[in-house]
Amino acid sequence: MYLNTERVFLRSVQVEDASLIVEWKSDFLIRKMSVGLDTDINIENQMKDIKSSLKSDEELYQLICLNDTGRPIGYIRINWTGDGMAWLRFGLGEKRKKGYAKEALIGFINQLRKEGLHRIDAEVYDYNLDSFNLLTRLGFIKEGVKREAHISEEKYSDVYVMGLLRGDWLYDDLESL
Repeated sequence: MYLNTERVFLRSVQVEDASLIVEWKSDFLIRKMSVGLDTDINIENQMKDIKSSLKSDEELYQLICLNDTGRPIGYIRINWTGDGMAWLRFGLGEKRKKGYAKEALIGFINQLRKEGLHRIDAEVYDYNLDSFNLLTRLGFIKEGVKREAHISEEKYSDVYVMGLLRGDWLYDDLESL
């Protein structure tokens, strides 16, 4: 999938991107908000993960890149769960709080809707308010809470279960940004 918006474009992740992804996932904030502080992040694991995603028809792994420089700044991943449904993961390695994730997700989800997407699931740790608020602004609904389902720094946290149905979507184009 290729997507081009005003400030960003998406491109498929490549094995050569593994070191950059390791750098992002080694960042304390990314580790705490998504992969976990105890997760072993290394180049071999990331290369294996990328190779697996490139061979899979059940996953779409895209890098968010800046139009002006071509530099990757984050990622979006979708795992197809069947019958027009998918599970979403995303993160920015840099350039946070500038609207890039929102812009990329709007374009990405619009493209997926054109291809027949019915529902997207996402999960967010209760302390990741930036991602929770972004998903809410995009129309995701908090459908439930997995109580104390995540542990980080010896503290249990809730995991919010979010869902977006085709009819919940708030953006038919990027004009409404």
